[in-house]
Amino acid sequence: MPSTLEVDAARRRGAVITLTLLMLAVLPGGVALAERDPFGWAGSDSCRSCHQDHYASWHRTFHRTMTQEATGSSVLGAFDGREVTYWGRTIRPVERDGQFYFEYLDAPGGDVASVAHITRTVGSHRYQQYLSQGSATGDNYIRLHLLWHMGEQRWVHMNGAFLYSDDQGFNDHAATWNHNCIYCHNTGPQPNIVNYEALHRRLAMGERLNFLANARYESQVEELGVACESCHGPGAEHAAQMRNPFKRYWHAFNEDAEVEGIVHPGKLPPERSAQVCGQCHAQRLPIRTNLVETWLKTGPTYRPGDDLLDHVSLISPDTPGTVTKPDIYRLRFWPDGTPRLSAYEYTGLRQTPCFTEGKATCISCHEAHGGSAEGMITEPNRAGASCLNCHQTIAADVSKHTRHPAESEASDCVSCHMPRIVYGVMAIHRSHDIEVPDPVGHAEQDRPDACSSCHLDKSAAWLASTIGEESRPAADAGTPQWLMDLLGGDPVQRAIAAEAAGQDGVALTGAARLWLVPPLLNALADGYPAVRRFSANSLRTLDEQFGTEGPQFGVLLDHYDFIGDAVTRRELGRKLWRRWRDFAAQRRDQPAWIAGAAVNPNLLSELRAQARANAKRIEIGE
Repeated sequence: MPSTLEVDAARRRGAVITLTLLMLAVLPGGVALAERDPFGWAGSDSCRSCHQDHYASWHRTFHRTMTQEATGSSVLGAFDGREVTYWGRTIRPVERDGQFYFEYLDAPGGDVASVAHITRTVGSHRYQQYLSQGSATGDNYIRLHLLWHMGEQRWVHMNGAFLYSDDQGFNDHAATWNHNCIYCHNTGPQPNIVNYEALHRRLAMGERLNFLANARYESQVEELGVACESCHGPGAEHAAQMRNPFKRYWHAFNEDAEVEGIVHPGKLPPERSAQVCGQCHAQRLPIRTNLVETWLKTGPTYRPGDDLLDHVSLISPDTPGTVTKPDIYRLRFWPDGTPRLSAYEYTGLRQTPCFTEGKATCISCHEAHGGSAEGMITEPNRAGASCLNCHQTIAADVSKHTRHPAESEASDCVSCHMPRIVYGVMAIHRSHDIEVPDPVGHAEQDRPDACSSCHLDKSAAWLASTIGEESRPAADAGTPQWLMDLLGGDPVQRAIAAEAAGQDGVALTGAARLWLVPPLLNALADGYPAVRRFSANSLRTLDEQFGTEGPQFGVLLDHYDFIGDAVTRRELGRKLWRRWRDFAAQRRDQPAWIAGAAVNPNLLSELRAQARANAKRIEIGE
């Protein structure tokens, strides 16, 4: 039987509910809506008074600081007056009276030719980009030429962030923020193009013009950055209703009751829940051509809780390209349809049985209000809890399933089933197309594999036989798949292979790992800046791990700049090779694909020819 205290508490609760119901019957629903935003936005500050804990957990995320006004607290780059010279131009980042500027010089140490006032920032996690709104562009915001990389604490020309070759122009990535970036990096975006009709008239009359370069905007956003209403939908109606204290009390005692005017992604059906993230974490186009004008004027039509696919068409390998870039979308995917660039996480998830059969959704692993800011994943989920909840038979004996020690990284579910085969924001990320490793099958499709990204000295055939692929070729002494990807793959393969060599979980130790050095030294001469960067970073990591037992590259690597002057890079490369050959000349443990402390020249020539054939300009779309 319930205690006296429990009975009294129930009576009090009943009395409050009864009073609430009586008051709801006679009181008006809330504040008039006339002065509210016509789209129903309320802003995150309106959420704060009732949801202080959720507001605080959102406030510490990188979502919040995705776009900010340029202030002393938001600008992370070193605007200290030191000159930066890349792609034939010199920029001097400076701060004056709390304002930030890029001064474009006519020569290193020369006069100021032009000045761009930094008005907004984009990004705060891996790197930060800078926007300027100048008289020459009307109200358009232009993404400028330099970004600040937080991890490496240095300036990088935007050309170094993309999977393009050295053959890039100084202005190639000076994009218009209002035309694209505004959609996913802010809440309630309204690009508000003001000359849409005029541009179409000019095109209809046969005039040849660049639509992007000539478009003019007077853009507005409800809130800079990704705020509450990006995930929960416009909240003005909900905020107005909850100003009624009796409605607040009613919902406080009835947590499962439907809340008016707001969306809870966790209470949506799995497909709709994932689409809340998919509105940005999936590259997409308006589903009908007549919606293009709507997007450019008043913004996307999707709101959380809708069916996203009623509003957009997800980009896929089959999405038609343009006349000048017919492969622009196809090249964003591996040949088997798996996305290989970031911002396609929802696209990848939709292809996996975990989603189609198991009803997994984004918040099965990620928590918008929990976990670390980097990835929003809690510690149990980092340890595989979200996978093992369903795969309980595997959980009973993990090492039997993985063929690796239970405590090793290879027994972490995501290491094998969500391999690091995705490029974006100057980093390699995990695929969200949850898969079963297939070393030979993936090699035949010219894409990296979880096994070959860890066992860097093994061929795809060896890996396949080791995991019991009886129908695959037997073990052999073939060329390591990692080496074929690094020196003969397309730009994404090469970048992923270069980065893999420096990872802690690589299944190579001691002397075996030393022989990763010569292929990485070859990759320092790659024609793609991104590949050179990963190669240099992996060499630095290996050099630190070898210590006095290695070649001790030291300051030579410290002076290597992956987008620096080509002559200087080549000279540093020659010095690194001399240091390596002096160190490795007497070693007798070299593998079959090494000759004279370097990659076998015949094999190297063959792989370089493959790389030239695989050269592709991959439009990331970020």
